[in-house]
Formats: sequence, structure tokens, C-alpha cells
Amino acid sequence: MGLKELKPEIIEAYFNFSKALDKGTSLTQREKELIALAVSHALQCNFCIEDHVRKARIAGAKEEEIAEAILVTAKVRAGATLTYAQHYAFPKKEEAPKE
Repeated sequence: MGLKELKPEIIEAYFNFSKALDKGTSLTQREKELIALAVSHALQCNFCIEDHVRKARIAGAKEEEIAEAILVTAKVRAGATLTYAQHYAFPKKEEAPKE
């Protein structure tokens, strides 16, 4: 038994939501899959990464585009790390936590 059997209405709602996003939106399917691939890497979801790499290729994404989407994810994660470091590890004196 799994989620589909335990909570069928929620799983069905998720799949309906997902299908609705695949139709008639301003982004191409290739663009959506590249975004999904980037988010999957940020979330470190192995199953998601495999699924969205496959779907991105089916949607016509080139290997260079897949690589760039992954590198953009790395850039954003690195930027977030640096921002947190600056704010929390090296705050300005007026922003320093009070003891």
C-alpha cells in the first residue's frame, strides 16, 4: 500500500495540477524541464534528476543546455552560501547578535 491508496484524492489533485502546467502555458516544455532539472539538483532529489534529465532530452534540450541549467543551480547555491556567511558569520557591527 502506498500514498495513492491511502490518499487518492491528494495524489490525483497533484497529478491534475502537474498536467495543467504541461498545457498551454507561456514556457515551452523544454524550458519547463530545464527549470525542473535545476530545482531537482537544488533539492538533491536523485529520482527527480533522472526523470527531468530524461524529459528534458525528450523535449529537445541539448546537452549544453542541461549542463548550463545544472551550473546555474550551483551558482545560486554558492551565492546563497556566501550571502549567509556574510550576514551571519561576518555581520556588520551594528547587525551583530547581542549577547
